[in-house]
Amino acid sequence: MSPRLALIIGALGAFLVGLALTVTPSAMLASFGLNTPNEAIVLARDQGVTLIGLGLINWMARNATGTPLRALLAGNLAVQALEILVNLIELAQGLIQPQAAGGLLIHIVLGAVFVFAMTRAR
Repeated sequence: MSPRLALIIGALGAFLVGLALTVTPSAMLASFGLNTPNEAIVLARDQGVTLIGLGLINWMARNATGTPLRALLAGNLAVQALEILVNLIELAQGLIQPQAAGGLLIHIVLGAVFVFAMTRAR
């Protein structure tokens, strides 16, 4: 997996999920079996715009090399690894429904993409 392709995949994924969380927060939260009080909608939208920003960073830096490239890939990997950890804790505590485990698979795949890209980063 080339680092450039990993950043493009990361950018597109972050844009899509970020846009969905920003525009349709109730639907996104409901897909994870979560209720949608106003507080949850606010946090979902905040997360959405953060993901759009991450997508923009990844897209604009897709041709990076050297230390900046390794930093971008490491940061993206950290996001995926921490999401996996947090989601596992939330599942274990019953805070999110088992149907949300599909999102866990996405983080595992994206984490693997960034791990493989880091092996090719120069």
